[in-house]
Amino acid sequence: MFSPIRRITETLTPKKIALGTALVLASVGGTYGWRVRDRLSQTNPRDIQSSLNVSESLKDSKTVRSLVNPRSHASKGDSHSIILSMRSRENVPSEKALLSAFVTGFFSGPIFQPESIALSLFSLSKLPPTSSILWGTFQVADIELSDSCTSKPTGSRADIVFGDSQGGFAGCHRFSVKRLDTSEDIQRGEIKFRLSLECLVCDPTSSKPKESKFLHKVHNNYSHLLFRDAVAHTKSRFKSLV
Repeated sequence: MFSPIRRITETLTPKKIALGTALVLASVGGTYGWRVRDRLSQTNPRDIQSSLNVSESLKDSKTVRSLVNPRSHASKGDSHSIILSMRSRENVPSEKALLSAFVTGFFSGPIFQPESIALSLFSLSKLPPTSSILWGTFQVADIELSDSCTSKPTGSRADIVFGDSQGGFAGCHRFSVKRLDTSEDIQRGEIKFRLSLECLVCDPTSSKPKESKFLHKVHNNYSHLLFRDAVAHTKSRFKSLV
């Protein structure tokens, strides 16, 4: 059972999202710029599927309905996903381990660093428990882990919310990892995982979203960079992933 989002100490706003985006785009030189380019080069953007929409399962989730958008107002969002393969069947990571690395890479990588400065954040080292408040800005609303003992994993995910359900801006990041083992993959000895990121934002107090089409596109581009950063971090943690 979730409690309603309260106004968090440093509420994430569209202005701060725009600030983080601008800082990333402006940082094209120096040591930081090199770190950004090096991290992004580890994930080919052509391998990523992106959309300016989110799944109905996220829109209709308990997290969104009870915490982010309880009045079912208009919302906007974007999503990104990629399929990674294991080069070896030895030491295959669990969905939980991949999800932890995925979330850690999103919040602690060089792309998020300017926003971390704007929000006075520090690095995340592991998947936090449900109900945790991260840096006074993000709240871990829900974590669902697949049963590793089942023959067909159902997928694992973490919902992290931000903003204020009583104010003019709230949203949710959903991080998902699912093992994909089709009969053809098993015959070829391949193990694949799908990593997905969905971002939904809304104005819980109004039926008309305040975010313009331009800001929506800017946020999509920024979340795409964050996703590539998180995937690169995950691949660096598990060297057999390609």
